[in-house]
Amino acid sequence: MLFRIWNLVIKEFIQFRRDLTFSTFILLFPAIQLIMLAQATGQGITHLPMAIWDQDHSSLSRQLITALDVTEELDVRYYIQSAEEANRLLAEGKATIVIIIPDHFSNDLMRLNHPPQLQIVADGSNNIMAAVGVSTAEGAISEFSRRLQLAGIHTAVMPIELRPSVRFNPGLNIQYHTIPAQVGFIVYQVTLAVAATALARERELGTLEQLAITPMSRFELVTGKAIPAAILGIIDFLIMFVVMTRGFHVPMRGSILTLLTVTILFIAVEISWGTLISSTSHTQQQAILLVFIVAMTDVSLSGYLVSVKNMPAFLRDISVLSAIRHYLTALRAIMLKGAGLDVIWPEALALAGLATIVGTASLLTVHRRLD
Repeated sequence: MLFRIWNLVIKEFIQFRRDLTFSTFILLFPAIQLIMLAQATGQGITHLPMAIWDQDHSSLSRQLITALDVTEELDVRYYIQSAEEANRLLAEGKATIVIIIPDHFSNDLMRLNHPPQLQIVADGSNNIMAAVGVSTAEGAISEFSRRLQLAGIHTAVMPIELRPSVRFNPGLNIQYHTIPAQVGFIVYQVTLAVAATALARERELGTLEQLAITPMSRFELVTGKAIPAAILGIIDFLIMFVVMTRGFHVPMRGSILTLLTVTILFIAVEISWGTLISSTSHTQQQAILLVFIVAMTDVSLSGYLVSVKNMPAFLRDISVLSAIRHYLTALRAIMLKGAGLDVIWPEALALAGLATIVGTASLLTVHRRLD
């Protein structure tokens, strides 16, 4: 008995060795994923983009900006001149925090018992980054104040009064960030799995050849298989949207029509990927395994587990090919910031481009496999 079992084990390893692609992913990809996550989380959150509105334009205000910029967590990326610019940068996600220095900042520093005021405005749609940004800015400003006291510029107990303000998520509720991401990932899983098993199931049952000889074109065959997956994905999204907004009270500040448009584009991309997987799979089991491998890659690059801004440069470049990354960015911006197409058009354009490219590739693959 042991000899027969051992022979079966050897046979399985021989098959495993022959499938080089499968063995490479199984053995190497989990290690690569672990290394990437460890690097991203171990390094902490750094180089958060910051905007400065310096209304004072004094030597002391420039010293304060330098004190903020030398921190590892914050980078001064923008110098703005109006509240409209600040709102736009926060809404588009280009700035995590905005520091507003009033025009009487240096004069107030020279006056006793009249501490100057600084305003910190943070993007709370990502509560972790907002908390790190505000905390770092407060620490840098406090250290700047302490140095002023040591230099004898001001003798008040609190030389600078800070007024933090968090936009889009004032309470820094972590559910506002995580629940939309979970909704996006569930839609991703359902749509990809349904589409990936469509043709593979026909091949496994032996009915694919019968479909291939019917009068319908390859485009009609792919479309007929794609529509059920699209309907299921949209219904799934609508159910979870109600649960998210009514059950967990995640705000919906944008247009539901814009959100549905972006969601349909995202579903189209995943159906295209699923069809491509299904056309190259011999069984449903093989299709699901490929879905698992693709999902591991997409989740790692999407910002679902680790912020894209916190990834190494080469992974950030690769992540532009991940549809779920663009969808999660658009989903959070629409729901939490009330963003419209004028703000999320890069994500919508990326999803439309991916749907076109992957959809064309899947159609050509189906045509080649059936002919």
